[in-house]
Amino acid sequence: METLKNQFKKIYHDLDIYNLPENIKKTFKTNLSKIEQWIEKNWEFPEKFFRINLYPLSNEIELELVQLIDLFLFLVKEGIFILNWEYHCPHCNAVPDFKHNFSDLRGEGFCPLCDVKFRNILDENIEVTFTIHPQFYKIPEEIEEKYRTEMHQKALEKQYLLEKPFLSGLECLNSKLFQEFFGNQVLSVEESLGIQNIILMFTDLKGSTAMYRKYGDTVSYNIVREHFKLLFNVIENHNGIIIKTIGDAVMASFIKSEDAMQSALEIFNNFLERIWDPAGYLEVKIGLHKGPVIVVNLNDRIDYFGNTVNIASRIQSQLKYHSIGFTDAIYNNDNIKTILRQFIKENKDKDRIIQIYRKNVKLKGIDEEMYLYYLKSNKFQ
Repeated sequence: METLKNQFKKIYHDLDIYNLPENIKKTFKTNLSKIEQWIEKNWEFPEKFFRINLYPLSNEIELELVQLIDLFLFLVKEGIFILNWEYHCPHCNAVPDFKHNFSDLRGEGFCPLCDVKFRNILDENIEVTFTIHPQFYKIPEEIEEKYRTEMHQKALEKQYLLEKPFLSGLECLNSKLFQEFFGNQVLSVEESLGIQNIILMFTDLKGSTAMYRKYGDTVSYNIVREHFKLLFNVIENHNGIIIKTIGDAVMASFIKSEDAMQSALEIFNNFLERIWDPAGYLEVKIGLHKGPVIVVNLNDRIDYFGNTVNIASRIQSQLKYHSIGFTDAIYNNDNIKTILRQFIKENKDKDRIIQIYRKNVKLKGIDEEMYLYYLKSNKFQ
């Protein structure tokens, strides 16, 4: 325990060297002690440190899951825990394979018990667990052996059940700190992983070409840079991550529709209120869509491809004014409707009229017509 305590002391001391937002540093300094106390409390129970599921731990130590994910990723970086990416067979639920590095994951798995191949889906059959590093705590071999034996036997009897909820690969991947610490871990260019449901956001700064022409490169670039800072902060504060920028456009992803919509609405209102010197008011167009994608390696970075990406991008590109466009996949959610009603009411109290209307459209390059919802303000028509 003494070696581990010394490592925690070093972490507290060295935390400031990391390029982390101040709010995250403050959170870590507050919450690291909870993990240290939890380890000390359970020191005589080695099974507690093997294949740690962050969902029950979040409840046990009364720490929000998102914060706990970031904290454990940080402690993986510091060498206290090992991260496990575990493939579950969709037929028997057993774990036929696992990796410690995201770049070692493969799109296709094989279960010898069922004698079947299967597709690995980050938000369905890939579980992320954490195990304490043997440098600080040696877990008895019989604990792992007991787990493997019981899993094998129950899987043969079709009685092995997944612990639910469990931390999915997507929940780990869609963390800013994962991108910060392990962004160099990319898939082989020949591999891809599936995601069944993710929310994508595309933004575009309206009239940026004319702005460059009117105010020149330096002034316009500074405005675009400041607009990126605003978007990045809002997106990350609502549990989203930046996938990439394309010119003055942003592609981001979220796990929850509520987070994506709250982020879009905050950006929308920011641009209603802010005057960008010397350009004045600017307009941003935002597209949201939810659906399946594939995760790939593009230019040594994680990227998403598929029809969902195409639709989200096309929604943004066909908007004409400062507005948010989104599909039924986003709107058909009671929480989203509540968020939108509250947003309209809050703006009405500020004498701003916000309208939502629906239109049947055919997006460029998309075969089927679809209903799109548009949120706009009377300030920009």
